[in-house]
Amino acid sequence: MKHLSVILLLISLTAKSSNLSAPQDAVEKYFQYFNTKDMESLNNLSGQPFTIINGGKISKWNKYGDAVDFEGLEKSGWAYSHIHQNELVYEDDLTAMVNINFSRYDSTDAVISTSDIIYLLVNRDGSWKLKSGFINGN
Repeated sequence: MKHLSVILLLISLTAKSSNLSAPQDAVEKYFQYFNTKDMESLNNLSGQPFTIINGGKISKWNKYGDAVDFEGLEKSGWAYSHIHQNELVYEDDLTAMVNINFSRYDSTDAVISTSDIIYLLVNRDGSWKLKSGFINGN
């Protein structure tokens, strides 16, 4: 019975990932890299420069790694982030927009915050790169 449960779990994970577009999959990978604090992979998955537009305020960094502050996040209690909604808004050959609803959690799995962000991705040599994030609020 234990093996059947593992097989069903793997099938459900495969089914979920197969329903995602390539840009949505790139955002899922981004969150995986973020949760493991894999700065090199985060930088490779993002375009340069990387911008965030938060409540109308524009911030720009040469690379994603210049924007993230894992130490500050951990001081706030952050342990990991989880995507609740991953919706493809638009996609053509060169650009895509993905609407994400996610929460940040602490080490006891309590929600610290929940946010909505729309990511703009660009297709560079067959790879989707996160280029900008648009947040309405903070």
